[in-house]
Amino acid sequence: MEQTQAGKIPSSVQEIPGRGETFQAARERLNETLAGVGEQAKHAAQYANEAVHHNPWTSVGIGFGIGVVVGALIAIAAGSRNSSFG
Repeated sequence: MEQTQAGKIPSSVQEIPGRGETFQAARERLNETLAGVGEQAKHAAQYANEAVHHNPWTSVGIGFGIGVVVGALIAIAAGSRNSSFG
């Protein structure tokens, strides 16, 4: 007489407290949400791909600008770390 994991859990524990929602229902909602997020990410990636193909130099400029800002922040962080030990 082998029971599944859900069969071993009393019904009062299978429900999420305060919501009356079962773990299965919560899992289904999570899967639906993740599917929606995946679709949005796919559309965003397609849009970005088209934008880069239509404006390659603008994309290069934006990438360069982001690199300069990130590099400056790293340099500032490294400089403040070194000066605190001195």
